[in-house]
Amino acid sequence: MNDRTANGAEQFEEQPYGWVIIAVATLVLALAFGTNITVPVLVKPFEQEFGWSRAAISLAYTALTIGAAAGGLFWGSLSDKIGAKHIAMFGVVMLSGSLMLLGRQDQLWAIYVLYFVIGGFGFACLFAPLLALVGLWFNRRKGLAFGIVTAGGAIGQGVAPVILQMMISASDWRDAITYMGAGYFVVMIPLLLLLRPPPVLEASAAEVSRSDTNLWGLPHRISIPWLAFAGIFCCICMAVPIVHLVPLGIGLNLSPETAVSLLATLMISGFFGRLFFGSLADRIGALYTYISASFLQTVMVFWFTQTQSLDVLYVLSAVFGFGFAGVMTSLLICAREAAPLRITGFATALVATTGWIGMGIGSYQGGYLYDLTGDYTWSYGIAAISGFINLAIVLCLIWYRRMRTGGFNSIALQPG
Repeated sequence: MNDRTANGAEQFEEQPYGWVIIAVATLVLALAFGTNITVPVLVKPFEQEFGWSRAAISLAYTALTIGAAAGGLFWGSLSDKIGAKHIAMFGVVMLSGSLMLLGRQDQLWAIYVLYFVIGGFGFACLFAPLLALVGLWFNRRKGLAFGIVTAGGAIGQGVAPVILQMMISASDWRDAITYMGAGYFVVMIPLLLLLRPPPVLEASAAEVSRSDTNLWGLPHRISIPWLAFAGIFCCICMAVPIVHLVPLGIGLNLSPETAVSLLATLMISGFFGRLFFGSLADRIGALYTYISASFLQTVMVFWFTQTQSLDVLYVLSAVFGFGFAGVMTSLLICAREAAPLRITGFATALVATTGWIGMGIGSYQGGYLYDLTGDYTWSYGIAAISGFINLAIVLCLIWYRRMRTGGFNSIALQPG
């Protein structure tokens, strides 16, 4: 196989319609990520109506992450074979229907089941397949492309809690979550009709399907599991503020609306973080970008428990959000670069799967340690420790890659 064929998977010309794919993926994932952040908003209503503990309520988010982890590998791998469009449409039906059913529940086990379905048959059908599709449309500017799409997720996580809280304040949580599910169906299905498969690559389909070529020059059977292992700890770190920042704020005698605004600040800052770190990955490489963003979220997370100043909490939320958002974007770009095109969906899903496992662990331990100690100091402390473990794992990967390849080659720094 000549050089042109061997690298043909990385030499295709980017097409203008790719920006339509980006627009659709950005809007759909904004709504999907907004669904994932409904649990923090529902903590207080569930406590008041049912008397459930925060650890018990937090398990709903854990159920969602378990579903997203379990479903991600299946739907991501299937998207490599049949494409993203039909999988995503199925996911919207399941996600919207589960939200509408959620408003009719009064049993904790039923809420767990519905959040598992939202994760495994809703969000998982959208996340890895759509990101894999974006990765196949873009080559030279894939960092920017991933940055824009994942920035949509940050906006969804920032805006959806505010809107949901306003709807709850205006009526109740049951009506609010039901209307949310119906609205998602009406908006997302027409958008998904615009999806198309990627352009034909320079190399023939048969040659691409046999090729193990990737941008890193390392066996993907080593690099992808290594990234996935790091992702567990990075997501334990980020999960605690995402799920427990609103309850922490309410515990400081902030109003629910003000506490939610902290989470909105975190997520809106994440919008800019994903654009920044996505563009940075195109310049310095995704792995260096990942460790930079990971360091920022790790050094900030514990300080949420060390202040009662609302102004300081807003600053912490903005800085943490900027860093955590870059972690997700750069980790997904790492998966895209470290894997051959023929398994892009699987690689994205595997890294996302272990990330969701970490999110579930972080969410539950945050609530459990709060119930055990009466405050969030240990919860956020464990998050910081997990962040430093993630940094150590990634530094080892950087060292290993340098030993195997003699340093970061130019194609990894300036793909295409």
